Amino acid sequence: MSTCKRPLTREEIRQAFADSGVRWGPILSPKNLAQVLGISVKTIYQWIATGRLDGAFRKRGKHCLIWRDRAIELLFNGPEWSLDQNNHEQ
Repeated sequence: MSTCKRPLTREEIRQAFADSGVRWGPILSPKNLAQVLGISVKTIYQWIATGRLDGAFRKRGKHCLIWRDRAIELLFNGPEWSLDQNNHEQ
């Protein structure tokens, strides 16, 4: 098994959503992103608070708007998260 990291291309990200049975728009709420990723909404808000989604979201009033493709790109192609970081942030 190779340990070489092969980043996702923008075309691969678009293709993943083009074949989806559910139509996800380019801008998502934290709830929608959680559904796409199969994780809890609480985790999305925690990632926002700790800076893991910086550059992929904007707060407008009490609403948080997440750019779907940027968030996916950050999660798959961004820096690795160490276990030490996770334990200190919780």
